[in-house]
Amino acid sequence: MAGTAYHVSKREDDKTGREWKVFIQGSSKVIKIFPTQKEALDYAKKLCANKDDGSYVLLHGLDGKIRKQ
Repeated sequence: MAGTAYHVSKREDDKTGREWKVFIQGSSKVIKIFPTQKEALDYAKKLCANKDDGSYVLLHGLDGKIRKQ
């Protein structure tokens, strides 16, 4: 069984242009919002470490394309 894919991407409806979200692939629900990409990425990595089931993080750039796996 493959682990959960956590995505870190720019928040679309962010009026300030500075917020990042963490969500699970296939879900429209946002787990948590952060002021920086680094904080969101660190949080998603912690979620993966806590699951210990092969979960992984997909990081999206400002253009929405996946930057890093």
